[in-house]
Amino acid sequence: MSYSTRNIVAIGFIAALATVLMWIQTPLLPAAPFLEYDLSDVPVMIGSYALGPVAGVLIATVKAFVFLITKGKSGLIGALMNLTATVSFVFVASLIYHRLKKSFVGAILGLITGVITMTMVMTIMNIYVALPIWGIPAEQIKPLVISAIIPYNLLRGTISSIAVALVYRRFIKILNQYVNK
Repeated sequence: MSYSTRNIVAIGFIAALATVLMWIQTPLLPAAPFLEYDLSDVPVMIGSYALGPVAGVLIATVKAFVFLITKGKSGLIGALMNLTATVSFVFVASLIYHRLKKSFVGAILGLITGVITMTMVMTIMNIYVALPIWGIPAEQIKPLVISAIIPYNLLRGTISSIAVALVYRRFIKILNQYVNK
């Protein structure tokens, strides 16, 4: 897949915007204040809708890497988890959106499917990768996943999806003036 210079610049701009949004984090669940939410998935999703699923993966990768080297307080594992969450959300949603000819129904189905996919992927990643690496005892993993990880990812995806729905039309008009030409 080849991209025009304009599209490459757009990918960089969107990744920069997403990285800045990652710096503004807030806990979503009182039971798990270490699970912080930011709006960085919103521009990644819009860029993915405009430029395709592969571009979304590129944007997410740049975002996670730049954040890791500039402010990543949760280290390599946190960056990997963020990248995995964003890619599983954005890639699936964008793929459905593009397969359904960039329709409103495709956008909504993509967002819903993306939230479900992200929640499933992050549940598995937390059970087998992050929580064991962070030293969570095996007997505490399942209760933590049920009480915090699953609700957090569902809430994270839902908030991001609502934000995408609210800003998509305005943002995509601006973006389309510069890309795909």
